[in-house]
Amino acid sequence: RHVSRFRNSGNVNIAGGEGGSYRQSRRCRLLGKPRAVAIVQLLAENRELSVSEIARAVGRSVQRVSTVLGVLRVAEVVRYNADGRRNQYRLKHPSEVKGGLSALSRFVKAASAVRR
Repeated sequence: RHVSRFRNSGNVNIAGGEGGSYRQSRRCRLLGKPRAVAIVQLLAENRELSVSEIARAVGRSVQRVSTVLGVLRVAEVVRYNADGRRNQYRLKHPSEVKGGLSALSRFVKAASAVRR
């Protein structure tokens, strides 16, 4: 059970009820981080990649990428297969994530056009 930090919002039960909106909120916050989005987009374009391949592609350290992948794993955005000492990461729900990234891209373009 999670109690919201926002005043007058009541309790948010992550086990059910408003849990879906809570999980959506957590994932939206996660995808508000440029490194996380870059990693998710990279995995959307590739089937499976190791941490070092992802780090090389996004221009970040293996340690930083591992930290972001850990958060993405807890949020159930990515999964991994252990291949000896090397983990191969992939999207947990590739078609849904790709659809979400596409919708987000369209939203950003539309919002940017309105500001002009």
